[in-house]
Amino acid sequence: MSHRKLSLFSVIALVVVGIIIGIIFVSSNSWTDKSLAEPQSAQVPAKDLSESFYAVSNTLLPTVVSISTSTIVEPRLSDYDQFFGPLLRDFFGRDLRREEPQPRERRGLGSGVIISNEGHIITNNHVIDGAQDITVTLNDKRNFDARLVGADPNTDIAVIKIDADDVPVAEFGNSENLRIGEWVLAIGNPLHLTSTVTAGIISAKGRNIGILRGRSTQEQPSYAIENFIQTDAAINPGNSGGALVDMNGEVIGINTAIASQTGGYMGYGFAVPSNLAKRVMQDLIEKGYVTRAWLGISMREVDETIARRFDMEKPMGVIIEQVMDDSPAQKAGLKPLDVILKLNDKDIDRSNQLQNQIALRDPGETVELTILRDGERKKLNVELGKRDNEEKQKQRKSGEASMLGLELRNLTDNIRSRLRHDYYDDTEGVIVTGVQPMSPAANAGIQAGDVIRKIEEETIEDVSNFKEILNEHKDQNVVILTVQRLGSSFHAFVDVTATE
Repeated sequence: MSHRKLSLFSVIALVVVGIIIGIIFVSSNSWTDKSLAEPQSAQVPAKDLSESFYAVSNTLLPTVVSISTSTIVEPRLSDYDQFFGPLLRDFFGRDLRREEPQPRERRGLGSGVIISNEGHIITNNHVIDGAQDITVTLNDKRNFDARLVGADPNTDIAVIKIDADDVPVAEFGNSENLRIGEWVLAIGNPLHLTSTVTAGIISAKGRNIGILRGRSTQEQPSYAIENFIQTDAAINPGNSGGALVDMNGEVIGINTAIASQTGGYMGYGFAVPSNLAKRVMQDLIEKGYVTRAWLGISMREVDETIARRFDMEKPMGVIIEQVMDDSPAQKAGLKPLDVILKLNDKDIDRSNQLQNQIALRDPGETVELTILRDGERKKLNVELGKRDNEEKQKQRKSGEASMLGLELRNLTDNIRSRLRHDYYDDTEGVIVTGVQPMSPAANAGIQAGDVIRKIEEETIEDVSNFKEILNEHKDQNVVILTVQRLGSSFHAFVDVTATE
């Protein structure tokens, strides 16, 4: 019995020893169950992604700036008050508008991206639109006054400049190469929180959300180009003008808008593609305005009903609604109801896609359009024209700037009769109908209702003559204007260097 018990004990001992040796052997060779190994291997790409976020953020943060603006908002008055306000006095000379609302200061905050060693910064037009003062704060907390180089409301892109040459510069990437689903970072200064980075993916491309369409006026028609990148990276007020960057550390968009019912982030942000922003930026730096190619059509996208009418296999392309007279499209032979399928070799599916492709080209460039007409495919070569609206707008703004912040009208007999004073019966000159706050003219004490009779010793005949004479004295630091206000006159010393 004792022998049998001893043998059984020996067998059990050997089994236990074998199990222990097996465990040690397996552990030393890292042989583990597959289900236990997977969580450990998943940590590797997660760590790599985290390192990529850090590297891109570290590179781009110094190139993204905070932009603060100050704008003097004038109270809304009737046309009569604006034009004749300074003349509204009673018999005793007292101002009758005792409760006139006062101007107020409005402050704004946005972001921008440094794009040149000379201190050029790209941002959104709506960030700086109408601002009298623009201040830029760099990532290293240095502050600079900035001036406007140029703006393009049709793409909501603007360029400002600071006097600094030791600044980091961001690199642009190719927004055409973006893929839906790839990681991006949004960098900016939302909600007064400087140097903020958020992460997300490219949610969609080629979005037309209609935010630029309502800015058309008779003087400045809207030819808005909306081809936005959509992202779920958090974008909030203050992010406007900041950078949307890919994992190569390149700027592939300028953050512009959010879709929100609350004013804050709700999961949808939009950015101007870098290719379009870069094209606009270059024009603004070189010329101060945008030279934009022009095709000359109105169009809509082809839907399922239109596709069935023209026996198309599926909806594709855009259909021409109208061809403008004497436009490049008309000269090339395009007609209403033509369906544009391709521009060069690129398929066209949306109206804003075609518009964006035209906007990226120069006037005079020839493109090949593949169209569907009467059930047949045809190819037409179109030499793109030049839309001159942007240049005219630049010239108009330059004219206003050169007039020192003044809005002027010719002093006609009709205006003299409306003034109801004999002070101006024999007066020659131009009448001031508006003065921009904080402008050189305002600082010199000129008011709406004043009549400018002379520049230096030269008599003013009309507004055109005013511009000509002022241009002759553009090299002076200070220009003397002879101004008449009711029955008295005075000299206004205007600092013309403030307009440079």
